[in-house]
Amino acid sequence: MEATIEIEFAPHWVNAWLVRTFARPFVTIDGVEHPMSWTEPSTYAVEPGSHDIAAFIRYRGTKSALGIGRRTVTVALGEHPKLKARNGWANHMPFELQLRLAPGVDA
Repeated sequence: MEATIEIEFAPHWVNAWLVRTFARPFVTIDGVEHPMSWTEPSTYAVEPGSHDIAAFIRYRGTKSALGIGRRTVTVALGEHPKLKARNGWANHMPFELQLRLAPGVDA
């Protein structure tokens, strides 16, 4: 039995049209970058223990990571925590990685 971390992106409703059209979401898990989707969550197999996660966007055609939000998650063998990355209403606000307690319920 392994451990996994599931991450989904959900932009703030005020600027969702802008970031979904002109930017792409990314996460890093322990420094390894992964491209993400605005519409589908992604699941990553991880070793049990503590993991540093960062969520951010890049506007198309740029290399700058914007709105970097960070969180450390500790995962035990067989655990499968789910995180939602949500930015603030303004584009410069960092993403917040919220732990999903149940569908529609975030910590």
